[in-house]
Amino acid sequence: MNDWESGIIQVDGERAIYSSLTEDQLLEADWYSKYFHSVRKLGNEYIWYHFDQVSLLRRHFFVSVCFKDTSLVVAEISLQGNEFPTSWDNWSEEGERKRQREHDRLLQQHLSVKPSYRQTKPYPYMEYELNWGKISSYFDPRSGNTAIAFKYKDE
Repeated sequence: MNDWESGIIQVDGERAIYSSLTEDQLLEADWYSKYFHSVRKLGNEYIWYHFDQVSLLRRHFFVSVCFKDTSLVVAEISLQGNEFPTSWDNWSEEGERKRQREHDRLLQQHLSVKPSYRQTKPYPYMEYELNWGKISSYFDPRSGNTAIAFKYKDE
């Protein structure tokens, strides 16, 4: 079971993403090679790892994990499926808003706390403050991105 309220995301039944995860631990994890899609080094202290078709909650997600130096900063998950846009070829604002509504529903299902912040304009955003950091659900029309973000506090 995922323990999102503790900042833990499980992949294939194993604790995979959590606040103290290091870059070396990620690179050694079984799920790393199974789902790896790409890596993006930003030319500063930040590096993003992207994973495709990751099985979470009996659904598939695109997962992105960001490290600063070797410490986990943020993990983002975004539902995949034919009911949502899959590329710029079929991207639509309504498709992304649909994905975000489903993200919001998942958070309400898996968290016992209420959002600490919610907005609808200029774009939908919901945030939960927890002792390890924050979970947010967002749709950003400027980038076309929709995700659930786990933002971990600096230790």
